[in-house]
Amino acid sequence: MPRDVKPLENPPAGLRGQGRGPYRSGHSTVVCSFGSHVSAAVHTQCRGAARAPQPEGSTMAEVLVFHHGHGLTAGIREFAEHLRQAGHTVHLPDLYEGLVFDNLEEGMAYAENAGFDTITARGTAAAEELPAELVYIGFSLGVLPAQKLAQTRPGARGALLFEACVPASEFGGAWPQDVPVQIHGMDADPFFAGEDDVDAARAIVRTAADAELFLYPGDRHLFTDSSLPSHEEQATRQVNLRVLGFLDRVK
Repeated sequence: MPRDVKPLENPPAGLRGQGRGPYRSGHSTVVCSFGSHVSAAVHTQCRGAARAPQPEGSTMAEVLVFHHGHGLTAGIREFAEHLRQAGHTVHLPDLYEGLVFDNLEEGMAYAENAGFDTITARGTAAAEELPAELVYIGFSLGVLPAQKLAQTRPGARGALLFEACVPASEFGGAWPQDVPVQIHGMDADPFFAGEDDVDAARAIVRTAADAELFLYPGDRHLFTDSSLPSHEEQATRQVNLRVLGFLDRVK
């Protein structure tokens, strides 16, 4: 049964204000990426966790993707299509009920007015008719439902968190030891690395059995969304390769 979960009465530190999002990572690896190079100074060995056997005949992952504070943008749709072209099954719910905001402050104001608990509930409801064996993916605001489901819904295959993270205790306890997690963000993003999110991420990294944290040089928030001015192409290419590698490993 899912763990008891305390509702998020207030947004996590990383979501207070425009575009701020939780950030997290798993126990084993912290990697700082500089272009195509990796800084060995901040790399620690990753300890692999045992996973439940995959169903016979299962060859690709099934993923549930949650968008960020702008809404379900063309860039998020493009990301989902990239995964589909790789052969994965992708579900892409709209947490904003059709609204997309060009301005992030307006998008986050909508989320705040609707209530962060409501946004999270819309995300968790989207999983109800889907198989248990999902990989949960969240971008900034979308990390809230992604992280909650990864921690509390039995059967999770893994989690990919972008530019946000909340303490594992927000969702009932420690990070599940059988759920691999990978976290990505820019090392000078004021909403990712400049808030308590980074501490939550590193705490998960210290305690999770199979986890990686990737930091990319730069101060852009939502850098992987190709439809936004904040997009950074080189870092996004690295992210996409690592995401596909992760999905290939946990499928």
